[in-house]
Amino acid sequence: MSNDQPSSIAEKAILVAQIFSVLFIWVFVVAITLWIINLILLAVDLNDAPGASVAISIVAIPIFITLASILTFVFVGLHKKT
Repeated sequence: MSNDQPSSIAEKAILVAQIFSVLFIWVFVVAITLWIINLILLAVDLNDAPGASVAISIVAIPIFITLASILTFVFVGLHKKT
């Protein structure tokens, strides 16, 4: 049996918070990625060794993308109608 009652205000607030968290993590990941790319380009422009920026990006970017993907996967999985 399905429950056709309209969602309560608390349920809507929780949904908005969940959507905000998913959007925020992706904005965060994109911002961090662009920042690290900017650091690498700046190091090249200043004829400096970009080794530290490259080393950070090799570790940080995949970790952030993985965490954002897991959060999105969980969010979509919880809201999938079965």
